[in-house]
Amino acid sequence: MAKKVAKKAVKKTAKKVVKKVLDSTTIDEKLVAEYKENKTLIDTILCYVKCYGGYVLAVGAGCSFGVNFKLGLALFLVAAGWAYWQVCCCKPCKDGKDACCSENSCK
Repeated sequence: MAKKVAKKAVKKTAKKVVKKVLDSTTIDEKLVAEYKENKTLIDTILCYVKCYGGYVLAVGAGCSFGVNFKLGLALFLVAAGWAYWQVCCCKPCKDGKDACCSENSCK
């Protein structure tokens, strides 16, 4: 019985300490500020991953077929799904220059 009371007291104290530490940190504000500062770079990287990530998966599938057939097949199916998603969901840009337009890119 005494152990249960002691455990509850320790848990309660631990929760208070964790809450106090989390309330005193400003890591969230720092992350948001860093993202807003580098927003164009981050958006460009995400755009290229979205547009060309399927190619990387397809190359990985081709390379891994010789080593492990199941892994190669899984990567191939993911790459096929990625390609289907890109064709069905993405619209080409009006000027035709860039595959990643902000107003026409996949949602």
